[in-house]
Amino acid sequence: MGDKAHAVADELHDWLAELADRIPGFVGYEAREQRRSADKLVRDAMVSKLDNLRDILADVMEQANDAETSVVDDISKILRIMNELRDKIEFMAYGETVFLSNDRLEPAFLARVYQLEVQIYDHLDELETVFESPKDLGRRDTLRDIRKRLDTISQEFNTIKETLKSSQL
Repeated sequence: MGDKAHAVADELHDWLAELADRIPGFVGYEAREQRRSADKLVRDAMVSKLDNLRDILADVMEQANDAETSVVDDISKILRIMNELRDKIEFMAYGETVFLSNDRLEPAFLARVYQLEVQIYDHLDELETVFESPKDLGRRDTLRDIRKRLDTISQEFNTIKETLKSSQL
């Protein structure tokens, strides 16, 4: 195995291990027969994290008083964004793509998919950290930060969709 192929194999293993550590039962996408269920497992884990964060933010909004209507409006917009992102992740359609139809996927392609999924997971973990202090969730700068992070996650998920639709790297 050449140096480049060895480096790609190491990278693939690293990203797969990172994702498997975060999602119990995840075994990867190498076997075509398990790709749909593995993909569903990853997306369900992401959706679950978003649902938990959305519930926390909805509780904060309920506790806000009428004097904080601008904050309530901001939280309401963020909840709408979270719902859209959640639905985009849960109901992504990919039809007959290279990802689902090829018997064997190139290691560089798989490494890229795993890397993107880990990045989304990293951003979801960062959001969880932001949500650990509910009193900060009523601050405008915190809400702006949450919105930026959600935009980043949405962009990364769009990148995953495009990667899965594309031919292998």
